[in-house]
Amino acid sequence: MTGTVVVLGASGLLGQALMRQLALRGRAAVGLSRCSGVDLASLTSPQALARVMEPLAPQLLINAAAITDLQRCEDQPELACALHARLAGLLAAWSRDTGVPWVQVSTDHYFVDTQNRLHDETAPVLLLNHYARSKHAGEQLALSSPLALVARTNIVGQRGWPGQPSFAEWVVTALQAEKAIAAYTDTWSSSMEASQCALALLDLCDLGVTGLLNVAARQSCSKLDFIRSLAQALGLSSQHAQPQPRPSGGLPRANALGLDVRRAEALLGRPLPTTEEVAATLAIVFKESEHVPA
Repeated sequence: MTGTVVVLGASGLLGQALMRQLALRGRAAVGLSRCSGVDLASLTSPQALARVMEPLAPQLLINAAAITDLQRCEDQPELACALHARLAGLLAAWSRDTGVPWVQVSTDHYFVDTQNRLHDETAPVLLLNHYARSKHAGEQLALSSPLALVARTNIVGQRGWPGQPSFAEWVVTALQAEKAIAAYTDTWSSSMEASQCALALLDLCDLGVTGLLNVAARQSCSKLDFIRSLAQALGLSSQHAQPQPRPSGGLPRANALGLDVRRAEALLGRPLPTTEEVAATLAIVFKESEHVPA
């Protein structure tokens, strides 16, 4: 695949990783986000989207723009709907008109269970909050485009936003400081490091894959086990990770987020990363940035 790639949400965790991977591949890439002066949530019509896209003439578009703060989605449902659903609908129509393939990056916040399970692409979903509802609506709108790859995933990594640490950044800082960490034993996910996800998505695009697909780690583990794996990879103690169930009350949210990635692995012709491989990659990222001593 050649030509310009446009990445929406380029300042976010996955967006940054996509821009780095595209540079390594020698691909021309343009990143759009509020940081670059483009308010994606304010696009309300096909004409408004076309005015942004036409000068760029992309051969591939990846929509990684999202509000991952679940409470903010509850507080600002119109904004969440505009960014997660309306934008996806506009992109689907734009793709149908232009013939440009694209990726809608979705979520895994759809499943609730009392035990760790891997969910395939046909598993029934449960939409507990506005984040899940708006992201699922975006999936449905995106799938109206025959050239769309809709990727359900869960990513972790180093984002580098001052005062707004990602989950992994928060965990590493707490481990270094030997602070107590509430490590949930009944919340599970198939988290993969952002560059691992970016690599898989770009390979799937090169293969011309479309439709709904799980793209995540091949294993699902609890927050406690993930923290322990990351601590081990960094050579830090996990003794301050306190095993506990997630607290009751508050905003309803999914807890059994494990994704079955066998379809993606078959298409890619390789296994996706294990929990230990995700932790090892995170350790390299944090050590290279001197977030932790080498």
